[in-house]
Amino acid sequence: MGESYPYEAKRQIDALVDTLTELCSRQPEQTVQGIALPIIDAVLETVQAVRPNDLVVKAARGVIRPEQLAAGEPVRATDALVVAKQLSAAIGPYPMMIA
Repeated sequence: MGESYPYEAKRQIDALVDTLTELCSRQPEQTVQGIALPIIDAVLETVQAVRPNDLVVKAARGVIRPEQLAAGEPVRATDALVVAKQLSAAIGPYPMMIA
């Protein structure tokens, strides 16, 4: 168990999940575009860096590709939310803290 918990990646993916959940609750067909796309890409890269061998993390890059984000192609918020929730699950829950 020499691997430390990736707190930063978990905070980033949780913030993304929260934001996308709010977007989807307001308008299910909402797209993510513009300045938000590089943020999604950065979060994907962060999770990929801490879980490079996880199959779900690898598959996420097939769904939301760097080229797609770099080209500014919009992403449906619901699709991004599915990916973000799976990435959060790949990281796992925060470790229990014993006081």
